[in-house]
Amino acid sequence: MAACLVLGYILTLGLVPLGRAMLARWGHLRPNYAGRPVPTSMGIPLVASATIASGAVMALLPDPDASWALAGPCLIVVNAAMLAGVVDDLFGSSESRGITGHATALFKKGIVTTGLLKAGVILVSAAIAIRTAAPALPAPALALDALVVALAANLSNLLDLRPGRAAKAYLVGATALAVATGLRAPALVPVGLAGAILAEIRDDLAERGMLGDAGSNPLGAALGYWLALTTPVAARVAALLALCLVHVYAERHSITAAIERNPFLRFLDALGRR
Repeated sequence: MAACLVLGYILTLGLVPLGRAMLARWGHLRPNYAGRPVPTSMGIPLVASATIASGAVMALLPDPDASWALAGPCLIVVNAAMLAGVVDDLFGSSESRGITGHATALFKKGIVTTGLLKAGVILVSAAIAIRTAAPALPAPALALDALVVALAANLSNLLDLRPGRAAKAYLVGATALAVATGLRAPALVPVGLAGAILAEIRDDLAERGMLGDAGSNPLGAALGYWLALTTPVAARVAALLALCLVHVYAERHSITAAIERNPFLRFLDALGRR
């Protein structure tokens, strides 16, 4: 696991400047929260680094097939979330926000938004990944796990409204899961992403680039996969309920405002930001 963390970190150190320069050259810029245009979709080099790092480590393990059976499927949903996020970063509109906004666009206007398309891609790829890792899993448990992964991916996206916020949340979540469940095979890709985040977070905090949906969604999906593969059913049900409650809250209230009202969360949110 340490090798995956370090390799993810090293690869990202090289890929982030390259990715930032290429995205800027292609004009893939978006205004950040302060209104300043910066390169977005910086999740692309993160996911690329984690994919290479985890693939290399799996190939070098004593039993690569066993590792691939549990760790490999995570790459399916992480890369699918990244690609769907790129599409949303490129073509998404701010007119339809939240679950209600996308549902309204579909049922009242007949419009399939890129956000709704992204959600569908993540949900389906999560189901494929979980089924691949656990072929004997009953259908209700499969649905539970796929929803946990998809909602975790969207929660990460909801948090990504300030520099470093989604990255910090990911590191906190990954640390909590490592303590609670240990660093077993399903953690391999998330650990590679943690190394990538540690290398990229300085750029994020300095407002030199934004993760975009291409970065925030894969982070949440990776944590959701890790949780789904390593915790008992009761914990996954509790996680699903918690995720649903947060999403219901976010439909009516501002998560940023809630963070600002809490001194501890406000301190963590501002930590490292210029």
